[in-house]
Amino acid sequence: MLTILFALLAATLAWFGVYYGFEGGHWGWASLASFTGFVAVALPITYIIRKRMERIFTAVQAKIVASQEQLRRKVMALQNKMQGGANFQARIEKEQADSIRETILLLDDLKPIQKWNLLALRQYNTFKGQMLFQIKDFAQAGPLLEKALVLDPLTLAMQMVLMYKKGELKKLEKAFYKGTGRFKDEKGIMIYATYSWILFKENRISEAVAILDEGKKKCESPVLEQNWEHLVNGRTKRFSFAALGEQWFALYLEKPSQQKIKAQQPFGGRANRGGFR
Repeated sequence: MLTILFALLAATLAWFGVYYGFEGGHWGWASLASFTGFVAVALPITYIIRKRMERIFTAVQAKIVASQEQLRRKVMALQNKMQGGANFQARIEKEQADSIRETILLLDDLKPIQKWNLLALRQYNTFKGQMLFQIKDFAQAGPLLEKALVLDPLTLAMQMVLMYKKGELKKLEKAFYKGTGRFKDEKGIMIYATYSWILFKENRISEAVAILDEGKKKCESPVLEQNWEHLVNGRTKRFSFAALGEQWFALYLEKPSQQKIKAQQPFGGRANRGGFR
């Protein structure tokens, strides 16, 4: 990226300037000057770019929160008027999708930064891919999430769902084992839940049981243990991860028993925000 190129150029000029500018050709002083030149250019540029990225993502988060509050008020107003049903749900989901697409436009401010920062493009892919997944635009979300920064289990779970939809089961299996190696304890619950649910839907019950058995031991999760017991005892109709709440329903693998309006949530959590530091 340009930051590294400019820093390397500064380092090279500093090295040649010191080595050939003074008598004796001192390698040590030339190397020190080269390092100083690199840092003197790289650090200020990195700081400026990081601050710009923080402002952009802060604006995105603010837009999400404002849209969430506006949608919440509208839902309450319509419910007070006793409006409901499928048409009501479809209307709210359309308004939510329109709001998310407006928010996505704010991410375009990252494009000029991508040539300066190595992570800017991947952060752009992550946020945009997650938001498109939320409105079920899986076709556009897929290529973006393939290049995303996987800093939290939900992002990996989204990738796994898209692999399942494309029938890439071998790739999905590799992603699962890589994910369980990366996300430990309670962070692995969503990964085990997603993969076991897919195995269950593929009628690979014995494999799902084995995965749940491993998951309940490693994650110490009552939800994984309960679903393991359901499958072991043939209670397949009771197999469900609804207890995991909104994050689980955000994968669109399973519907809530009663349809609820899912609020827009800031993506990535602490892990992604930490990527801007």
